[in-house]
Amino acid sequence: MKRVLGLLHSAVFALLLVVITIVGAIIVMAVGMIRPYSPINQWVMKTWSRLVLLFAGVKVEVQGLEHVQPNQSYIIVGNHQSHFDIPVVVGYLPLKMTIISKKELFKIPFFGWGMKAAGVLKVDRSNRHQAIATLKEAERILRKHHISLLAFPEGTRSRDGNIHRFKKGPFMVALQTGLPVLPITLVGTYEILPPKTLNLNPGRVKMVIHPPVDSTQFDLNSRDAFIETVKSTIEKTFWEEYERISQSNRRQPSPIAR
Repeated sequence: MKRVLGLLHSAVFALLLVVITIVGAIIVMAVGMIRPYSPINQWVMKTWSRLVLLFAGVKVEVQGLEHVQPNQSYIIVGNHQSHFDIPVVVGYLPLKMTIISKKELFKIPFFGWGMKAAGVLKVDRSNRHQAIATLKEAERILRKHHISLLAFPEGTRSRDGNIHRFKKGPFMVALQTGLPVLPITLVGTYEILPPKTLNLNPGRVKMVIHPPVDSTQFDLNSRDAFIETVKSTIEKTFWEEYERISQSNRRQPSPIAR
């Protein structure tokens, strides 16, 4: 019976997801023709994100909002555990932002069209020259529109729940623009939707917002130290919070090896 209810929930969620994605994409595409980074599109993205989490049965706990200055632009950097990471960050981080996302998502009807219209940046992870061009475009947009950039430096979702090596791209944008890096730790999203499955597991997730890291204190020679400073902050909190979140969801801990 539990499995049947789980499949039913996943089916209903998928239907609702299609509906809100189509409606949201139509609004974003209409507005995006004139002003892709408008407050309207930002509101649509935030509303869509919160509805996704609501329909999935995900409750979000946020810690560290005092570290965010709403009028400040940041390079937002977090660990990447699940497809639910973006809705959590966009829905609950009170910042106007754009996102770097893999090119494959832009092929999804309505969803991809809406992403393009909202000014989400497309990156081809297999094409180094195109990836560099995307980062250059990100620098231009951040300066022109005074918004924040959300990026997951692992490059892709974790397949085992662990936090893997951070790539340098987002940190290079921070060094070039002088914007502070805002580290965030995401805990629990891996269990909500594990890799290679469409079965949802409603539960609780936590987003911890850390104090910003001043990028002007680093340069190309100390770039690795910059990356390690941010990664160690994110990873330390991940392991501190992991067991508590797993227990609160009344599940056996995932097979994540430290």
